[in-house]
Amino acid sequence: MKIIKVPEKEISDFTPEDFGGIRKEKTVCVIRYGAFGDILQTSSVLPLLQKQGYRVCVNTNETGKDILRSNPYVDELLVQRTNQIYPDKLDDYWAHFDGLFDKVIQFSESVEGTLLVVGDRTVQLEQGPVLIPGDEKFKWDKEDIHAQCNVNYMERMHDIAGVEHEFDTSFYPTKKEESRMRDWKKKKVKTKHLVMNVLSGSSVHKVWPGNDALMARFLDMRRDVTFITVGDYACKLLEQGWEKESRVITTSGEWPIRDVLALAKLCNVIVGPETGVLNSVSNYSRVHKSLFLSHSSKENLSKHWNNTTTFEPFEAECYPCHKMHHGFDTCVRDKETGGALCASKIPVGKVYMDIAKNLK
Repeated sequence: MKIIKVPEKEISDFTPEDFGGIRKEKTVCVIRYGAFGDILQTSSVLPLLQKQGYRVCVNTNETGKDILRSNPYVDELLVQRTNQIYPDKLDDYWAHFDGLFDKVIQFSESVEGTLLVVGDRTVQLEQGPVLIPGDEKFKWDKEDIHAQCNVNYMERMHDIAGVEHEFDTSFYPTKKEESRMRDWKKKKVKTKHLVMNVLSGSSVHKVWPGNDALMARFLDMRRDVTFITVGDYACKLLEQGWEKESRVITTSGEWPIRDVLALAKLCNVIVGPETGVLNSVSNYSRVHKSLFLSHSSKENLSKHWNNTTTFEPFEAECYPCHKMHHGFDTCVRDKETGGALCASKIPVGKVYMDIAKNLK
């Protein structure tokens, strides 16, 4: 795989050589920045583009490079530093791609901004915080937003790319990563079953208040289950009290995302909100997924997932809101749990029964 690092320059100073020049082979450039889940969803179109005869180049950020650097369906990565290009300069930046590729597929705002409505938000750039105005639809009635946004994410992306509806968001670890995680599991997990508990996603509504109760019930009722908790450094707060429990392995903020995704394929069950970890095994039948929905509907996210139980909140009038919330100033908060209303309305008992049923 060829990796091209975009140099630090003013937009007007870029030359074709900074982006690899004009390709001699038939090449498509797929543009996608964002978080782990965004990149994994993008990966679904890549093998189908290769099937059409394209050499595949992906223009992405450091997160995308980390996820895609071992993907066999990527021939070239065109990588810029996260937030290297200011949001209001992206159109001028992308204009430099003209003539360098046979086809350019633009996935920026293919989901967020169209099927997920974005409110006002502040982005921290080098020159300081920058307020980015949100979509006017953020203020629409729920019914009007739902009518426009209740579309499957993967179907929309495949339509934009002009490829068939054959979906595969798999992560591709290296052989060394696979071997290392198999060895880790053999050494650390002394029970028959391993359940990965994804503690949080990127927004306030992607934290399920039932995590502690779920793990406590399993540890009390069964001796054949070990939990591994994963998340970013902030999720260490959600792991407090479990550090000395031999059948709960706490790893938040400690493991690189590639190790988490490599281990995900070796688990019996993965439970958690709509995050990149769940996306990475969405079509992997061997692993059962217990998926919590928050701002997305089943139509949006898990319509095409294999071996998945989708938990939609009950008695949460705001669900599905189809909104990207950045705090509780716009997200409805549950008074009893302190979590988002949608997350709080997914019952522990039903999740327990689903996981227990699928531990085979």
